[in-house]
Amino acid sequence: MSVSQETIRKLKSLSVSDVLQNDGTYLKRVGREFVTQCLWHEDRNPSLTVSDDKGFVFCHVCQHHDDAIGFISQKYGINFAEACEKVAASNNIVVEHTDEDKEEIQKKKMQRQVAIDTVAEAQIEYRKNLQVNPKAIEFLQERQILPETSRLFGFGYDPKQKRVTLPISNHIGNHVGFVARTIIADVKPKYKNTENNSIFNKSDIVFNEYRAAEHIRSADECVFVEGHLDVVSLWQSGIKNVVALQGTASPSEGVLRRMIRKTKRFVLCMDSDAGGIKAIGKFLDTVKSYTLQGEIDVKIAVLPDGMDPDDFIKSGGQISTLISNAQSWLDWILDQWLNSLDFKDELKIQEVEKHIKDLFSQISSPALRSHYYDKASIRLAQNKQSLAAEISKGFHDYKTSSLKIKTWTKPDFEHTRKIVERRMLRLYIHNSEFRWILAPLMEQLYFPQMKWLWRRIEEVQTHTLDDFSHHALMAILCSAEPVYMQTLRSIVCPSISVEDTELSIAHIETVMTKIPLEAAIQL
Repeated sequence: MSVSQETIRKLKSLSVSDVLQNDGTYLKRVGREFVTQCLWHEDRNPSLTVSDDKGFVFCHVCQHHDDAIGFISQKYGINFAEACEKVAASNNIVVEHTDEDKEEIQKKKMQRQVAIDTVAEAQIEYRKNLQVNPKAIEFLQERQILPETSRLFGFGYDPKQKRVTLPISNHIGNHVGFVARTIIADVKPKYKNTENNSIFNKSDIVFNEYRAAEHIRSADECVFVEGHLDVVSLWQSGIKNVVALQGTASPSEGVLRRMIRKTKRFVLCMDSDAGGIKAIGKFLDTVKSYTLQGEIDVKIAVLPDGMDPDDFIKSGGQISTLISNAQSWLDWILDQWLNSLDFKDELKIQEVEKHIKDLFSQISSPALRSHYYDKASIRLAQNKQSLAAEISKGFHDYKTSSLKIKTWTKPDFEHTRKIVERRMLRLYIHNSEFRWILAPLMEQLYFPQMKWLWRRIEEVQTHTLDDFSHHALMAILCSAEPVYMQTLRSIVCPSISVEDTELSIAHIETVMTKIPLEAAIQL
C-alpha cells in the first residue's frame, strides 16, 4: 500500500528539526539552523545542516540532501512508506493509504486505543485489589515504600499470580504494560514483565521517563538504575531524576537520542555485582561514540560490594552523596583494567596497554586525552616517574601513528550520473543553443525528479509560442510538492554560471550514452 499524497503533504509540512528531535536526534542550534551528524558518510564532526526555512537537511561534506522522511529512512534502514509511518506515529498523524479507506484507518486507531484502555482498566482493578490484600500491603511496608509513594507510582496487586504490580508508562505518559513482583519466597521468576505487543516495546521504553522528565531537565542530569524498585526507592529518597531501562542494559539508539534531548549528563548507579558491572559495560559500549566526542558525559556511582541502590538506602547510606561523587566513565574503566592487574604478568600488562591505547586515542579532546595518558602511565609505572614518562611518550606516539590519512575516492557511477543529469537540464533551460544536442539525451534520464522536470519543460514548450522562460518553471515548482522545490530549484534558478563549454557537452553525451544506469547499478 502506498501512502496517500494528503498524508505526505501533512508530514512534509512538519518542521524538519521537530521531526528529527521527536525521533531523538540531537541537534545543535547555529543561528536559524541546526547541525547534526550526517548519516550518509562517516561523520565524526557534525556536518549535516538542518534547515526549517528550506525544509531539508544538507551535508557540506558529502553534498547529500534530503527531507525529514529521507533522514528517518536512512537512519533506520527502512523504505519510504515505513519512514512515513514512523514520522506520523511520533507526531500524532494518522497515515492514510491510497488503497485503504478511512474506515480501516479508524479501525486501527481504535484498536490501539482499546489496548491502552485495557491496560488502564487493569490498573484500576490492581489498585483496588491492593487495598484489600494485607499480604501485599505488608510486602510494600517491608520494602519501606510509603503510602504516598505507592499511590504516586500506582502499585497494585494481581491475586491470580500473587504478585505486586507496577504500571509502566511510555514517554508520553500512557500506561502500556506492567511489571509484576512475586510476594512469595523462592518463586521463580521473581519478576514478570508484559510481553511486547502493539503498544509495548521494551526496547523503546524507559521506566519513569515521563514522570522524571522535568526533574531531569531541572537537574541537567539523569540517573540510570537497574530495577524498577530501585527507581521507586531513589525517588522516595529525593532523587527524582531517576529512570531504569526496560529489560535491557543498553539503550536503543532511539531511546538514547530521546534522553539526550533532556540532558547530556548521565550517572549509572547499577548493582555492585557481576551483573551490574556487565550492565555498565554494555551501556558504555553503546554510548562510546557520544562520550569520546564529548557530546555526553557519563559517570559511574560505585556502590559498596554486594549492594544495589535500594540496599544502600535501607542501610542508611547517603545516595545523593554517592551520586554527587560519581567518577568519570574513563576513570571507572581504568580501575576495571588496573585495580586487579598482576604486575608480574607481562602478557596482561601488554594487553592493558593496548586497551588504553585503543580507547584513549579516540578521545577527541587533546587535553583530556593527554590527561588520561599521563594518569594511566603513572599507574602502570607504579608511581615510578621516569618509567611513567617513557610509557606516556609511547601512548602519545601511538596516537600520532594511528591517525588515518584521508584519501580521495573516485565517485561511483550513480553519483556522477546525478550530477550530469542536473547539469544537462540546467543547460537546456538556460542555454538554448545546446537544446538540439541535449533533447535526444533526455530519453536516458534515470532519476525520477529529473524525469518530472523534463516533463514539465515539455509541457511549457508545448504551450509557449516563443522561447520559454525559466520563470514559468519556477511557478510550477512553487505549486508542486515541496520535495521538487527542494531538489530542483537550483537547476531552474541557479546561483552559479551555466556557460559550459563544448567539452562539457561532450562529457554529458559520453556519460548519458555510455551505459544505461539501471545496468550500471547492477554491475
